[in-house]
Amino acid sequence: MSTEGSYAKAQELSSQSKHREAAAIYKELVEQSEDPRFSIAYGVCLQNLGHWQESAKQLQRGIDLKPQYCEGDARLFLAESLLRLGLKKRAIEQWKIVAAMEPEYPTYEAAPNEAKKKLGEHAA
Repeated sequence: MSTEGSYAKAQELSSQSKHREAAAIYKELVEQSEDPRFSIAYGVCLQNLGHWQESAKQLQRGIDLKPQYCEGDARLFLAESLLRLGLKKRAIEQWKIVAAMEPEYPTYEAAPNEAKKKLGEHAA
């Protein structure tokens, strides 16, 4: 199966809450490719499994590979993993970055607005 076919299969499994099966496919994809989509999707999938440390690692990898690719959303996910790891200060740093961003595709102002909300809850 092609990487795109594997990615589609992993997305389908994730949408069916079959996160362990999806994680196995995402893991193979990130080992084979430097496509940031795979790292970000794997990080989100790992969040659903409660694997916060590895989730943060994959999300940061996705951001590092191509910062402009869904950066706001990826940083929001990263902040959540960091917060769950007890790294509140680092999570706040991520929310500040997103809060200062211009609205961008695909979520436009939703990411900056969510970051501002999280800052209100956790940085006050």
